Amino acid sequence: MANISDSNPLNGLIAQYGTEGAKAKAGIEKPAEAVTEAGLADQNVFLKLYIEQLKGQDPTAPQDTNDMVAQMSQFSSLEKLTSISDQLENMASALTSNQALSASTLVGKSVMMDGSKTAVTDAQDEVLLKTVIPEGSRSATLKIYDADNQLVRTAELTGAEYKWNRQDDEGNILPSGEYRFAASSMNEKGEVSAMTTQLPTRIQGVTINGENGTVLNVENHGKINLTNELEILG
Repeated sequence: MANISDSNPLNGLIAQYGTEGAKAKAGIEKPAEAVTEAGLADQNVFLKLYIEQLKGQDPTAPQDTNDMVAQMSQFSSLEKLTSISDQLENMASALTSNQALSASTLVGKSVMMDGSKTAVTDAQDEVLLKTVIPEGSRSATLKIYDADNQLVRTAELTGAEYKWNRQDDEGNILPSGEYRFAASSMNEKGEVSAMTTQLPTRIQGVTINGENGTVLNVENHGKINLTNELEILG
């Protein structure tokens, strides 16, 4: 008869029968694939082995009360950890679903991206452009070209943002299509330098929980990570 008062509560049963033998002794069906001792982490296995251990104890040397308390404490901790694990899985699933729903609403919207070209649609009343005018600049100029590379609008830039109303220099509303924007500044010496511009670019699709997390498929830019630094336009 196995001595069950060892410091490890399950040592007696496992030492006598081995991990798989102990399971068979407890009436636990052996799985198709080999099971390591990690199987003892399952609370059902733990409980059945514990009951079998109690049934096989020596009446003349009953289990020490401290050992019993220790084993029940282990089982209680295992049960709580299992419950916490299930709750975390449910939370992760809910967060993923919520993220997928939120991200799907971005398709068709625009995000501000570095670039010189953007597609203009009839639904747009104006096009937002952002740039940084360098210190010491005496003047800054924006030139807008159509798809045929014809200059259609020249405007003075006085700040970091400019909203183009889709009009040419004569005040005519221009048709939809792709337009190119070129911004430049001139310093006190008369030297002209190009300035980087940001323009609204259409979000064509979203990938949820991919290899790189949530990724936006942006027109003319490919895939970019969704971060808090992106400025998404409504």
